[in-house]
Amino acid sequence: MTARTGPGARTRVRRLPAKARYDRSVINEILDEARFCHVAAVVDGAAMALPTLHAREGDALYLHGSRSNAVLKSVVARGEACVTATLYDGIRLARSGFESSIAYRSVVVFGRAAVISDHAERRRVLDYFVDAVLPGRSGEVRLATDAEVRATMVVRVEIDEASAKVSEGPTEDDEADRALPIWSGVIPASITFGSPIASRDGAMADGAIPVPRSVHRLSASVAVGSLARAVGSLDAVDDRERDAITATLEFLERAPEPFDSVSNDHHVTSSAFVVSERGVILHRHLRLGIWVQPGGHVDPGETPEQAAVRETLEETGLVVQHLTPPRLFHVDVHPGPAGHTHFDLRYVVRAEAVDPTPPSGESPDVHWFSFAEAMERAEPALRPALAALEAFVARTFSEQRR
Repeated sequence: MTARTGPGARTRVRRLPAKARYDRSVINEILDEARFCHVAAVVDGAAMALPTLHAREGDALYLHGSRSNAVLKSVVARGEACVTATLYDGIRLARSGFESSIAYRSVVVFGRAAVISDHAERRRVLDYFVDAVLPGRSGEVRLATDAEVRATMVVRVEIDEASAKVSEGPTEDDEADRALPIWSGVIPASITFGSPIASRDGAMADGAIPVPRSVHRLSASVAVGSLARAVGSLDAVDDRERDAITATLEFLERAPEPFDSVSNDHHVTSSAFVVSERGVILHRHLRLGIWVQPGGHVDPGETPEQAAVRETLEETGLVVQHLTPPRLFHVDVHPGPAGHTHFDLRYVVRAEAVDPTPPSGESPDVHWFSFAEAMERAEPALRPALAALEAFVARTFSEQRR
């Protein structure tokens, strides 16, 4: 593998060359992050472009499709392919329409193309494709039949020549335009995945089949991305939370499954500052004997927001609702049981002003407290957060009553 793939005669970036990137690492990163690509070819004398999936392995891109696919057949007949992929990263708004643009990362690849004819290798690459779309999925589905493998054309494209183009950062406004009273800036964009929606036919009809590990990992990665943005936007109430924000962001970046409390002794937990006109809910922790907010581990398939609601119901009997949108208010890093470390996410939720009814087996000491009472009862490390919460609740509730 070479460190650079250009510039070449067909991949040299001539328009805005400062945006060009020829390093293989940058090109590979874009190809791996892109969810699909476009393949260009001339079919029966007409130019055509095909949106399709791709998977990179080392210095090669794999493409696949029906054996009757006209674009892929044309690529193979010529013995060469042109493949492009683009990531849409946002909108760059200038003070003029002319200077406004999008933020993006794109790649153009030229390379030798050939059909993979060996049956066993074609089967291996098709499994590789499945895992490229959703890592780990090939081990969860039934094996492809020989007929399915035979029916699929798999094309290997060598990455012989390639270039990337990256547009990012602030816009390039003319000096005169910068003095204009017009908002300018960047609106980031990214692909996100929603909550899984299970099938309801066949063996899935009774809902007994659990969500597989591959889907859990994908859901976790999506949650981690939005979570990191929420944590990074917090205004720390004290030095302890400032350190906790830094530690949590570092943990989210390096931990492959940050919510997994079974196999990881460091993991994310979720808790709730439950508020109403009666004040805030605290309960005496059964093991520690201190007064804290309800909370606990994030279960498989849950988001931290969902875990905060569930834990509150399980520990207090109260049905709560998140603010709109959900409000991450505070984070803390502290030791948990069995030598674990908890990165605790604390959300503000609302409840009706009714008495808590903790279920059997949970702490019976669950009460509404005024904020002054709560700060007297709570452990010292929690008091700065409660003081900030009191101000937030007073401000938010008064605005809603207007």
